[in-house]
Amino acid sequence: MKKLLYKHLCDLVYGGLSRQEYLEIKDEVLEKDRKSLSMASVCLVVMFIGLFLGSLYSELMAVNRLAYGLVGIAFLVIRLVCQLMKKRVRWLIVPLWYTALTLICAYAIILNTVIRKDISATTFCIIMIVAPLLIIDRPWRVFGYFGITAIIFVLVAFHQKPYYLAFTDTVNVLCCLFLGSFIHFQIIRTKLQEMMQKRYIERERDTDKLTGCLTKAAFQRRIEENLNASGQGGILFVMDLDYFKSINDNYGHVFGDMVLRTVGEYIRESFPETELRGRFGGDEFQVWLPGQHGRKEIGLRLDGLLSHIRSVETPDGRIRVSVSIGASVSPENGTEYPMLFESADAALYTAKNLGRGRYVFCPELRMKGKVWGKREWDTILSK
Repeated sequence: MKKLLYKHLCDLVYGGLSRQEYLEIKDEVLEKDRKSLSMASVCLVVMFIGLFLGSLYSELMAVNRLAYGLVGIAFLVIRLVCQLMKKRVRWLIVPLWYTALTLICAYAIILNTVIRKDISATTFCIIMIVAPLLIIDRPWRVFGYFGITAIIFVLVAFHQKPYYLAFTDTVNVLCCLFLGSFIHFQIIRTKLQEMMQKRYIERERDTDKLTGCLTKAAFQRRIEENLNASGQGGILFVMDLDYFKSINDNYGHVFGDMVLRTVGEYIRESFPETELRGRFGGDEFQVWLPGQHGRKEIGLRLDGLLSHIRSVETPDGRIRVSVSIGASVSPENGTEYPMLFESADAALYTAKNLGRGRYVFCPELRMKGKVWGKREWDTILSK
């Protein structure tokens, strides 16, 4: 009984997904809503401009001229906001959608109750079926919004129209509301499940099965997207296991795979707030840590990571696994991935030349040729 109740609750709140699944695809849902709102706004602008021009030549339409003009201008503004929004302030997309729906519903209510009291509410009935299909949102919110809108229409209809016509409109509107809600629920559940399935396939494709980190291609693609979108900077770490080929050859690939899997786990534990952790080649890893971070925080993380990795030793206890790390900082070392990788890779080779099992950071590129160690790096992080 509880499972059935939980399933129906998820259907109503998250369209058949769990809360975690819905949050995973939330950005994709918002982007689809932005695009659909932008397209719908264009269509409505064209429609109301056409109605406004028609009202200039038709006495029958002249009474609605002001409404045509105002609603057309409103949707033009919404269209411009959608274009300016893009990936920024995505939380505004849903309120903007409901603002657009309120405009079109208010227009239909006034048209079918105040302006044209002698005809059935055909326009509002069509909106009750079509409008819910345009937005991808939580079903309870969509149903609640159109339910309240239908109640407002019924109240206004009984106040403005003859009783028999208001009663007929009420029956028609409730039928259209039920039909639109049912169709919307089926469509939104299908769309959300398709998005989730797509996300699952992409995750399987982009994830290295052994370590749980991103593949090389996925990491490069996502870090470039992150650098282009955020512009907030960050730190790129390039890591390479020391003498891994020798360990792999002498102790077998099974032990080598265990080492790689363990290193992947330690990297995820050391950098839990970022998903940009990638495995490049056999024993090379990369991590992108976005944002600004303090000296003590970075130092503690890397010291802890090196310590954890050193705890892994060969079956005979003769060799302890270690890792060398090179790092570069954005924007000090550049704002594009190839430049950041070149700087971090140079720092990595310096770490190996200094004895391995340590981390080295690259300074600003204008000082090319000199790679700083921990002491010099502290002055950069303390800025």
